[in-house]
Amino acid sequence: MVALVVWIAALLHDDGSVLSILVREVPTYIGRASDSTAADVLRKMSKYEKKGRYDDAIKSGIAWTQKYPDAGSNGWNGRIYTDVSALYLKKASMDDEHMEEDVTQALLYRDKALPFSTDTMYWLQQLAAISEHAGDLSPTQQCVQYRNAMKLLDRVNILLTAEKERVARQFKPGTDCEQMKCISEQVDTSVNRVRGKLQDSDCM
Repeated sequence: MVALVVWIAALLHDDGSVLSILVREVPTYIGRASDSTAADVLRKMSKYEKKGRYDDAIKSGIAWTQKYPDAGSNGWNGRIYTDVSALYLKKASMDDEHMEEDVTQALLYRDKALPFSTDTMYWLQQLAAISEHAGDLSPTQQCVQYRNAMKLLDRVNILLTAEKERVARQFKPGTDCEQMKCISEQVDTSVNRVRGKLQDSDCM
C-alpha cells in the first residue's frame, strides 16, 4: 500500500456548487462537537461557495483538517482537500491576475488528496478532472497537467478492470445507467477529451 501511494503521488464540475453532492453524502465525524464534524465543515464550505466567499470556504476546510488531522484515517480530510483544490480552480477561473497562484494552490491540495484516493474510482476521477482543468487554465501547466490527468485516468482503468465488484460499490449513487457501464463510458469520454487536448496543445 505504501508503494502504491508513493507511485501515484509521484504521477504528478455543476449545479453552481462543486461541493453540494459531497455534502449530501458525507456522515458526521463521530465524537466531535456538532460544529466540528466533517459534514458540518463541508456544509459550511458549500454555503460560502454559493455566496461567492471562496476564501472563507477554503479557510474553513483547511482549518478543520489542521484541527482534526486524525480524520484523514477515515478519508474525510482527503475529501476536504479535493474540495479545497476545486475551489482554488474556481477562483483561478475568475481572477486572471492571480490565476497562476491559485492553480498552484489547487495542485498542492490535489496532491494532499492523492494518498486518500488511490483505490477509489470516484475520487480519482475528480482528481483527474482537477488536473485537466488546471491544464485548461494555466498555459505553463498545460502539458504537465493533461498528462497527470491521463495517468490518473489510467489508474482508474486499472482498477476498473481488476476490481469490478468493488468499483460498483464505490461509484456515486444516483446514476441512470448501469454502474459499471457508466464508469467505463465516463472514463473513455475523459480519456478521449484529454488526449485531444494534448494533441491540440502540441504536448504529445
